[in-house]
Amino acid sequence: MSQVGSQAKEHLDAVKSRAAEDVRNLGEEAKAKAGEVTEKAKSFASEQKDLAAGQISGVASALDKVANELEGTEQQTIARYARDISRSLSDFGRQIENRDVDDLMGAAQDFGRKQPVAFLGAAALAGFVASRFAAASAHRRSTAQSQPQSSTVQPVETPSYSNNTYKPESAGSTTTGNGYSGQTGGV
Repeated sequence: MSQVGSQAKEHLDAVKSRAAEDVRNLGEEAKAKAGEVTEKAKSFASEQKDLAAGQISGVASALDKVANELEGTEQQTIARYARDISRSLSDFGRQIENRDVDDLMGAAQDFGRKQPVAFLGAAALAGFVASRFAAASAHRRSTAQSQPQSSTVQPVETPSYSNNTYKPESAGSTTTGNGYSGQTGGV
C-alpha cells in the first residue's frame, strides 16, 4: 500500500508542477498580450490626438479667416472675438499636438477629480457631438451609396415583338411553344 501511495504522490506532484508551469506560462502570455493591446491603444490614441489637434487647428484657421473678413466691416467687435478664439484654439491645438498621450490622460484625470461637474458636462457634450458626427457620417455614406455611380443609362433587354407576336423564348423564358400569337387589339 505504501508503494501505491508513493506513486500516487509522485503523480500528484508531477501534475501540480505541470499545472503551476502552465499557470506561469499563461500569466506570461497574458502579460505579453496586455502589453501588445496597451501599445496598440496608445498608438491609436496618439493618432487620434494628432487628428484632433489638426481639426482644432483647422477650426482656428477658419476663425482667423472670418476675423480677417470682418475687420474691414462694421463688425470690429465680432472680428476681435473671432481672432481671440482663433488664437486660443490654435494654442490649444499646439499644446495637444506637443503633449504625450499619457500626459493628456493624466491631465484629464486631474481635471475630472478637481472639477467633476465640469468634467461630466464636457464628457456629455463630447458624446453628443460624437454621436451627431457619427449619425451625419452614416447618413452621408448611405446617401452616397444610393446615388448611381454613372450618369449613363445602360440598355435593358426587352422581349422581342415582331409581327405582333410575343415569343417568350427570346425573352429568356423556359416555356416551350410560341406563347401568345396573333393580333393585338390596341386599346
